[in-house]
This record gives sequence, C-alpha cells and structure tokens, in this order.
Amino acid sequence: MKKPFVILLISLFIFVLSLPFVAVYTTNTEVYGLACFLLGWAEMKGGGIAWMANPVLFIAAFFLLGKQLKISAVLSLIAAGLTFCFLSVQTITVDEAGHQYPITGYGAAYFLWIASAFSLFIGNIILLRSPGKTSEPI
Repeated sequence: MKKPFVILLISLFIFVLSLPFVAVYTTNTEVYGLACFLLGWAEMKGGGIAWMANPVLFIAAFFLLGKQLKISAVLSLIAAGLTFCFLSVQTITVDEAGHQYPITGYGAAYFLWIASAFSLFIGNIILLRSPGKTSEPI
C-alpha cells in the first residue's frame, strides 16, 4: 500500500474517531464532536476561525494524494495551528435558539481533532524526508 494513502487513512481515522466523543464541556451541557464539525462554521467570529482547520485539512489531503507533499505539509501545519485557535473561544452556541454557555473544559474529541491535523503534518514530513519511492510492496 502506498505511504501517502496510509498516512491519509490514519489521519482520517483519527478525525472520524473524534466525532462521537465530547468536544466541549459547558456549564449546562456537553457539545459533541459531530455537532462542532457540522455547526462550527456558524461561529466564525473570534476564535471560531478554528473551524476553518477542517476544509484546510481536506485540501491538504487532496494535495497529499496528488503527491504535492510540500503544499500538503504547509496546509496541514496551518490546519494544526488553526485547531489551537479554539482555545481562545470563551463561549459556544449549544442549540438552534442561539443560547451560548461558557466553555469549562475540552473533551476527547477536541484533542483527537488536533491529533488528526498533526498526524497529517507529521506524515507529510516523514514522506518529504524519506528517500526515493513513496510506495511499498504489499
């Protein structure tokens, strides 16, 4: 199996693994990773720009598959950096009525999301540093 494909599968697995877990704890409720992924685009003010790590990650994945490793590495590093912007967010919208509650903690989904971005970046660095072919015999 080709190394870029394996790296992408690992990153994607970690990303999908983050979705069913709690991402954010608030004073009254918990927000799960899937809700953050699907609705995060709605909170682009302040540290909400962190949600933009998702499309940047997917673009980096396409460049990885297209064997544009340097571009993919830069984009995945940007995505990893964007994930940390979420730490500056003080409140989060928890329902469709727009109620916001202060964030009191971060759950496993948040840390898995960060790990997904860093795994793609580290995989790109490994590929850039490895000599020769990017595929192995089965």
